[in-house]
Amino acid sequence: MKQLIVTIIGKDKPGLVEQLSDTVYFNHANWVTSSLSQLGGQFAGIIQIEVATEHFISLRQALTKIEALQIHIVEDHTQAAIPYVAQQLTVTGNDRRGIVKEVTRHLTLLGINIAKLKTATRSAPNWGYPIFVAEFQLHTPPEINADMIQQQLEQLADDLTIDIETLS
Repeated sequence: MKQLIVTIIGKDKPGLVEQLSDTVYFNHANWVTSSLSQLGGQFAGIIQIEVATEHFISLRQALTKIEALQIHIVEDHTQAAIPYVAQQLTVTGNDRRGIVKEVTRHLTLLGINIAKLKTATRSAPNWGYPIFVAEFQLHTPPEINADMIQQQLEQLADDLTIDIETLS
C-alpha cells in the first residue's frame, strides 16, 4: 500500500468534495484523513489517501484530471516516529502584524514541531478592535515542558494570553 498526501486548491463551488471522494473511491483508494476549508472564495485542503500500488497511477491520473482543482500529490515516506508530547497552545491578543511569525520563531527555537495551526480574527465584544486567536497543536520534545513554553512566549508582548494544555 502507498500512503499519499494530496494538497488541493481551487475556486470553491458545491460538489468539489463529492468529486474528490468519488475519484478516490472509484480508483480503489481509501480516504484516511483530511483537513478541508473554504477561505476567501477558494477551496483548499490536504488529504491522506491509501492506495494499493497497482491502482496508484490510475488514481493519480484521475485526481489530476479534476479541472476545477490544482492538485499536488506526494508519497508519505514517514520514518519511525520521534517521541513527543502532544500539546494544545492557544494564543490570544490584540490583532497586529507579526504574531504568527513571533510565536513560530520561539517554538522553533525550543525544537517544537507545529502539527496543526488554525487562526482567526474576531471582533472584541465591547472593545471595538479585533482580537487574534491562534490554536496550535504541538509535538513537543519530552524534555520541554509547558512552563518552559509559557515563559518563552510571554516574553513576546504583554497583550498576549498564552494557554497550554497537554493532550492525552
